[in-house]
Amino acid sequence: MMDIEQVERVVKLFERSQLHEMTVVEGGQSIKVVNAIYSQRHRPPFKADNGDNLAEDDSNESAQVRATHVGIVHLSADAVTDNLVKKGDRIEKGQTVCFIEELTRLLPVVSEHDGIVSAIGVEDGIGVEYGQPILDVIIH
Repeated sequence: MMDIEQVERVVKLFERSQLHEMTVVEGGQSIKVVNAIYSQRHRPPFKADNGDNLAEDDSNESAQVRATHVGIVHLSADAVTDNLVKKGDRIEKGQTVCFIEELTRLLPVVSEHDGIVSAIGVEDGIGVEYGQPILDVIIH
């Protein structure tokens, strides 16, 4: 059973984080926390066509978002929601693009670039090494 003090601590930590949404599951109970403050400060990413027309040219630089830890990569916040980013999505510097499960912790991977996702180099649930490319990004 979840203790109300533990829930309050999670909410306070969550408010200070860059995460938008998180689901905590303990035993048979779950709680979903949405960071409304983060949502108000950051506009949601918009979709570029479908990502098929993202040819690199001389005016665009490319970069990669790399794994910040060794562990299992999770492309969505939990098993029931959509991936945080998809090919063709616009992402912003500081945006959480996936999570890495390290031991018992779920650690966010945050983009260091503004741009459009041109490729996703990993599959959900696979092991990643530190520094391994996760996303390719076209910087505008």
